[in-house]
Amino acid sequence: MKSFKIIISVLLILLLFSGCSDASNNLKDLSIVEGMGIDLRDDEIVITVQSLNLSKEGFGAEALSGNITMNSEGNGRNISEAIANAKESLSKELFFGQNQLIVFGMELAKSYINENLDYLLRSADSRMDVSVCVAENEAAEIMESKENDALVPSESIISLLELGEKSGFAVDVTTNELLNVYLDKTSDMYLPVITAGEKSASVAGVAIYNDNELAKVLDKNSTYGFLFLSNKISYGVLNVENEEFGKIGLNIISSLTKTRASVEDGRVVLHADIKTQLMIDAMERGLINAITRDNLYEIKELAQELIWSYCQSAFLDCTQNKSDCLRIGESLAMFSPNDYAKLSDDWENVLPSAVLDLKVNCEFKKINENSKGN
Repeated sequence: MKSFKIIISVLLILLLFSGCSDASNNLKDLSIVEGMGIDLRDDEIVITVQSLNLSKEGFGAEALSGNITMNSEGNGRNISEAIANAKESLSKELFFGQNQLIVFGMELAKSYINENLDYLLRSADSRMDVSVCVAENEAAEIMESKENDALVPSESIISLLELGEKSGFAVDVTTNELLNVYLDKTSDMYLPVITAGEKSASVAGVAIYNDNELAKVLDKNSTYGFLFLSNKISYGVLNVENEEFGKIGLNIISSLTKTRASVEDGRVVLHADIKTQLMIDAMERGLINAITRDNLYEIKELAQELIWSYCQSAFLDCTQNKSDCLRIGESLAMFSPNDYAKLSDDWENVLPSAVLDLKVNCEFKKINENSKGN
């Protein structure tokens, strides 16, 4: 049994601890949670709750300017006790019906938290659309980020993840998606890693898991490849370079990836076909009207090679670390159920020998008329 995935899936029901039972309470008696960080410190669970500060001074626009949240902390032997202590310090009930974000501290993300299962299993309510991520260090640091003085910092972090997934530099994972992974026999979970900067949080990679172990944190290039292979890319930027035009900026207009797993010569093969439409956006040298058909073909080849290298890097990072966050097993079950039935019980040992059969086809949809260099 995948113990860590069970723990994560149970955390999916963390969000509405108070639930509908709080609905009858007066609003002033509630602390409305917008985000929560969970850390492990000195063998204790420490939660940092970001809630709306309904007592902020001012009127009208003045009351709704700057950060309108406050952070509270509670610690205990488990999540239940930590939340109870946070409530006591606030002298209010915590209402999780508005919660949008869970952040695991890195120490906790790498550890077992079985002692908290009982409380989480008994949670009466759940929300499936909460974003989940891992802090590069402590979750409390992320909760304390002011996000350039955003009204609700947790919302700003969620927007960062949503935008990042579409444009190739982050992933956005909800509790519902984690539950779907848990229910699949061979799939492994992945979570975005974020770090707290001086003024705002930023993306620091993707944490991939092998069963209940944190296997690796993907770097920027592997993250891009992972998103291509997962068909998550909607737009983004590619930077290539050739001798004639120097550095060339390419905008991704659209991208579509189709995958299919099979068994060939005794090995699992993931066939991936990526079709991407590009636009030349900027060049270091030369003018737009100097680009010939041969130049376009060369730039196209450079883009295809770059995408191929990103995807190959991501594939190897996942398979060599025995992490099926690309859901290759699920694809094999769909397209070759007999092979899946034979291999799935030993999937952890089968996965590292898998190979990627990748075809990348880039086309220029249009060329930006403002694309010109010096």
